[in-house]
Amino acid sequence: MLQKSRKITFILAIISAIIGVMLTVQLRSSLDPVHKESRSIAELRASLQKELEKHKNLLADISKYNQLYYQYETALSEDESLSVMKEELARNRKMGGMVAVEGPGIILNIVDQVYDEHVMDEHVPAPVIGGYTIDDEDLRWLVNILFANGAKAVSINGHRLIATTAIRNVGDVIQIDTRTVQPPYEMKALGEPEVLLSALKLEGVEEYFQLSNKHVIAEKQDNLMIPANTEERRIRFMKTVKEKGDS
Repeated sequence: MLQKSRKITFILAIISAIIGVMLTVQLRSSLDPVHKESRSIAELRASLQKELEKHKNLLADISKYNQLYYQYETALSEDESLSVMKEELARNRKMGGMVAVEGPGIILNIVDQVYDEHVMDEHVPAPVIGGYTIDDEDLRWLVNILFANGAKAVSINGHRLIATTAIRNVGDVIQIDTRTVQPPYEMKALGEPEVLLSALKLEGVEEYFQLSNKHVIAEKQDNLMIPANTEERRIRFMKTVKEKGDS
């Protein structure tokens, strides 16, 4: 009888342990999914927002090209069609940096920092011994800041930057496309002057270039001229369309 009672007690203990484990697992599974589900919903919303932005941009492009197609289709004469094509060509040449542009903007000069022992005080930063030199990454960083904050055109030492421009170190010098640029560097940016100057300040451009013992001078310009890009362009994929009857 005693042995039977112990067996029943042992079985009940095992059943209780199993029930306890099941309740613990169920409790944890009921708490964790709330957090995971809310996080996944937030991620889905962010992804959906990005896709909606892409969709909006695509619709804008479709509308623009539909309007252009309509202009070509409804042109009453060959002269009018030619006029529409010339306008589109002029717009694309301007966007591609193939023509000079002008308007308000800023001029950014990066020059050597000059320190005078007689006028230096505690408010003037001391020169950095063995500081870094300016390299291609520094110039690309500046260019990206300007374009990200609305610059419509940018040039470095008179060389206009376009979508295919390469800024890279070649030995001890910096090349922009096939041209070598030497310090001091002068950057011109066409855009809203206050916005561009604020962006440079927020990014800490002046403090950053002090590591290289350089001084950054930024000036607003009411009317700034940026030249066209004069790099030779190689046509790789386009071919001349032959008219009917040509062999």
